[in-house]
Amino acid sequence: MKVGSLVKRKPAFGEWVKRNPWMTTPKDLETGIILRIGRSGYWDYEVLWQGEYTDTHDESELEEVE
Repeated sequence: MKVGSLVKRKPAFGEWVKRNPWMTTPKDLETGIILRIGRSGYWDYEVLWQGEYTDTHDESELEEVE
């Protein structure tokens, strides 16, 4: 992932969502764009989400939209 990449959150309930799609949360369905990549002991990504707010996430919480 790099600045400008489209991303979405990994589902809050993880692998359970594959067999139980009703377990998705509204935030699981949002798409965002990476604004900044920083490093404070680990890689963190500042993302602008569809709801027009920014949030910082660890790399393990995001997946790139292809």
